Amino acid sequence: MFFSKSLKVIVISLILFSFANCGKEKNEVSQLKKPPQRIISLAPGFTETLIDLGLKDRIVGVTTSCDYLKEVKEVERIGLYMKPSLEKIVGLSPDLVFATDYVGQRQTVKALEKLGIRVEVFFEEKGIEELFLRVKRIEEICGVQRKADLLIQKMQERIREVRTRSSSLSRPRVYVEVGYNPLFTCGKGSFIDELIEIAGGENIGHEINKPYPRVSAEFIISKNPEVIILPYMGRGYGKETLKKRKGWQRISAVLNDRIYDDIGPQTITILAPNLILNGLPELAKRIHPEIFKSNSPTKPSPTGGEGKREGG
Repeated sequence: MFFSKSLKVIVISLILFSFANCGKEKNEVSQLKKPPQRIISLAPGFTETLIDLGLKDRIVGVTTSCDYLKEVKEVERIGLYMKPSLEKIVGLSPDLVFATDYVGQRQTVKALEKLGIRVEVFFEEKGIEELFLRVKRIEEICGVQRKADLLIQKMQERIREVRTRSSSLSRPRVYVEVGYNPLFTCGKGSFIDELIEIAGGENIGHEINKPYPRVSAEFIISKNPEVIILPYMGRGYGKETLKKRKGWQRISAVLNDRIYDDIGPQTITILAPNLILNGLPELAKRIHPEIFKSNSPTKPSPTGGEGKREGG
């Protein structure tokens, strides 16, 4: 008899605990599904995408790499892209942090996760495809499906338009310099490599199986690029400086004055919608000015980007 009563107590207790735990799980799921209202972006590519999706007012913190974006001029700075401040991030009480897999952010990401702060880490391993996946993921998290679908449609249309116009043209050899002293370019797996192909060029670094490899001056001279793109205007070197580099005078792009340092430092180096909507046609205009010069697509987005070496 005593055993029977004890068993009843145990069963009732288990049932009550089960209901309580179920309620807790439902509450946790509800919290996860609730769109974040206080977002911190650790890379300019995320910031640009959030702005393009109409989520500017939810951004409470960005790195100094976003200083070029007037839309977040008044937003709190939480340190450098390469070394964000954990203290400043925590102090802003975010309910979501967008981060990259860059080595300088990994320690901060681990610390935030230990504190129970939600972090979404994005990678750049899939090139341009990663941009579409990123937009879709932000849409799922923030609940902006209609705007995301429209943005994706615009990007797809821009890619089709440029690819169609360049597909039948000859493919000049293109060198994009993403770093100097030492020299870095874009290789296989980088979104810039894909961008060059869509714009109707042949990337001289395509056969290198690294997204952003270090290269020698001898390698570049031997590849004899017909078009040279320098995205980092205003950093102490440009078109005229390049012409004076030892041995570069015999490169086709130098001989034919096809060196471009006017594309801007935030146009083709950041993985954000602006890369496709504005950066792609701008690159195509320089690779094939005979086709894209006067009637290239107009710029649809007010946002720019930031240098690749500082994150996408």
